[in-house]
Amino acid sequence: MWLFMGFKINNFAVFSLMTLLCFGSLNDAARAQSSKSLELDPARIFWTDLSFHAKNFWVEVSTDIQLRSLAASELDKVLPASPRGNPVKSTTPEAAEMSIHTTIAPRFRSGVSINNRIWFNPTDASALGRIRFRRGEDDFKKIYRFTDRGVFRHQLEPKDKQEVVLDPEKWTNIKDSFYPYDADRLGCFGVTERSLLIYILVATDISVIDRPRSVCVFGKRQLHHVQLRVEGKHRLKVDYLKKSPGKTVQIAKEIEALKISLSAEPMESDLNEVENFSFLGLHKDIAIYLDPAAFVPIRVTGIISGVGKVELNLRESRLKN
Repeated sequence: MWLFMGFKINNFAVFSLMTLLCFGSLNDAARAQSSKSLELDPARIFWTDLSFHAKNFWVEVSTDIQLRSLAASELDKVLPASPRGNPVKSTTPEAAEMSIHTTIAPRFRSGVSINNRIWFNPTDASALGRIRFRRGEDDFKKIYRFTDRGVFRHQLEPKDKQEVVLDPEKWTNIKDSFYPYDADRLGCFGVTERSLLIYILVATDISVIDRPRSVCVFGKRQLHHVQLRVEGKHRLKVDYLKKSPGKTVQIAKEIEALKISLSAEPMESDLNEVENFSFLGLHKDIAIYLDPAAFVPIRVTGIISGVGKVELNLRESRLKN
């Protein structure tokens, strides 16, 4: 995903991100301490929808993000039961829901569409489940259930070209997998999902953080230790539409944006090969720029292998009623 999830262009994954600064391993106690220090306040998030756009010679990407909610009682209807562990429970009557729709239009290949839905607890961003659905290349539908012992994945893929045009429920290449971890032993105070890093940064008063903070994040098949580091303010030009009920305003000005860099290191797992963590399709030199006055992410930058530096800019935001 050039901005969220994974996809291939010229035989490399355009959807995969992470690693900026190289950090040595932290002990479990330090990880636990830094994770617990991230207190989230959902009231800081004034927006419900964000739209980002990026374009270079090779590809054009558009990503729309929505924040909604789902009754906790409905989760069992959309997420599979796990054969191991107890499902992570919603701490509120309604679970927070982040939906991400990304379209990728490569210059020399057919387009790709990726839809993601992630359910989580709004006060600590602990993940409950997610659905990833991709059309256009390497089609799949993957449904994840987060438990206290790891993550269960139910995967559907077309077995041949004839099945590609069918609805995912009719695909016959089906596989179940379980990715175990001991969160307590690894020092994880809850496990979040990679797309929720933007939510975490906005819901945290990160401007007062004087040292890196860490989060335990599940990627595709394993946990990663992600660090958030504030790197000061930078003057940036912004140009986007801010929509509220009955009113649309164009924000075109220069602001003092807060830069937060991201870095990740894989944590212990039983995989034969370490997973390359991804976030918004970026692989290294990742940074998120926040407008500290509007509490909104306005730019995401990083490097994608084979493409180079990518700059995803906010084009539209929609505020709560």
